Amino acid sequence: MIVLDTNQLKHASFPHGAVMGMLRKIAALHGRQLALTEMTVIEHVAHHQHDTESDLNAARKALTALGKSFGQDLASAIDGLTPGRAADQRRTALEGVFEVLPTPAGAAGEALRREANRIPPAEQRWTDAQHTEVKARGARDVAIWLTLLDAASRLDGDIWFVTLDQDFGRTDFHPVLRNEARDRLGDGCSRLRLLPGGIDELLRELATPTSPPADLAGLLDSPVAFHAVIVALNNEGLLLQLMRHVAPAIPVASGSLHIHPERIKRSSAYTVGDSTWVSAQVDWQGFQVLHGYGGEAPMWDRTANFRIETTVLLEIHDGLLRSAEVTSATPITTVVVGPPQIGGAGWTMNVPTSLAPVHGPEGPGWAVIGPHPDHLGPAYQAKDV
Repeated sequence: MIVLDTNQLKHASFPHGAVMGMLRKIAALHGRQLALTEMTVIEHVAHHQHDTESDLNAARKALTALGKSFGQDLASAIDGLTPGRAADQRRTALEGVFEVLPTPAGAAGEALRREANRIPPAEQRWTDAQHTEVKARGARDVAIWLTLLDAASRLDGDIWFVTLDQDFGRTDFHPVLRNEARDRLGDGCSRLRLLPGGIDELLRELATPTSPPADLAGLLDSPVAFHAVIVALNNEGLLLQLMRHVAPAIPVASGSLHIHPERIKRSSAYTVGDSTWVSAQVDWQGFQVLHGYGGEAPMWDRTANFRIETTVLLEIHDGLLRSAEVTSATPITTVVVGPPQIGGAGWTMNVPTSLAPVHGPEGPGWAVIGPHPDHLGPAYQAKDV
C-alpha cells in the first residue's frame, strides 16, 4: 500500500495532474493500492474549500463589475455554487481513487498530548535560535502517524508513506517513531517504510524515468488516443453539456464529433518492463455537429465548438502506441454555437446514437445520447488491435 501525505496530493495536482495519472498507473502495474489517512483527506478538503471560497469571492466581484458595464446581472449565474459543494465533490473524487484509512480511536487525545510534550512527529523545539518560545504544533502529523501504525498492525503487506515533511524523519522514520513501530509490530516493523523524497522518489523506485517521445503530439493526434478521449467525453456527459447550449428543451440527435489536441501542457514518462508510459495534460479543441427537430423549424443543424482538458496516459511499446486512457477530464471550458461545420485538422467520427427522453436539469424533454460500443468496435476500448 502506498499512502500519500497531504503535501503530495498538492504536488501531484490531484485530480488532473500528469504526475497523478502516472502514479495511478505505475501503482496499478505493481499491484499496490493507493491510500490516504483520514486526516489527510480532512486537510486537503479544507484547503480546497478555502481556495474555492476565495475564487468565488473574486469571481463574484469581477462579474458584478462586468455586469455594471453591460447593464446585466451576471453575478447571479454563480449563486448556486458554494464552497461546501466543492468540498463534497473533492471528497468524493478522493474516495474514488484512494482507500481512506480511518483514524484510530483515542488518536485525537494522544495527538494533543504529544504536541504539548514536543514528541515526534510533532514539533520538537521549545525555543528558536533567538530563544523565542516556539508554539506547539503537529497534532495532525501525530494523527497521521498513529493511523499508519494502526493500519500496519491490521493489514498485511508493506505500507509506504510518501511525504516531503521531515518531521517524520529524514532518511527513515525518526528513531522515536521507529522504536514505537518496533514495539507495536515486532519483526513486522520493516513493512512500514518512509519515502521522504515524495512521489518523485517513489516513481524512481518503481520505474525508470525517461524523456517523453519526440513525436508525443503525433501520438496524441492518432486514432488510439482519439477513441480514448471519445470514451471519456461520453462518460463525462459531454453531449449533454453541449445540448444545454444548443437547445435546452428540445430533443436532439448528434452527428459527427471532431477533436484534435491543441496544446500539451505538461508530460512525464517512465519505463516499466518493456513499455514506456507517458502521462500528459492536454488541451483539446473540437466540435460536435448536432441535428435536431422541434420548435419553429422541423429540422435544424448546429455546430457546438468546445475545449476540454484531459490527462491522457499512453502505453508505448517498440515505438508504437499500444493503448491510451484518459485518467481525468475537466468540464468543458468554452462553447461557441455556430452553423454546421465539416472537416479540419484532427479526427472525426460519425456517432450512431440513441435518443431517449429523460427528466433532466431543465425538466422533461432532454435526450440521452451516446455511441454504443458495438458501433465503435475494438477501438472504443482505446486499444490498437
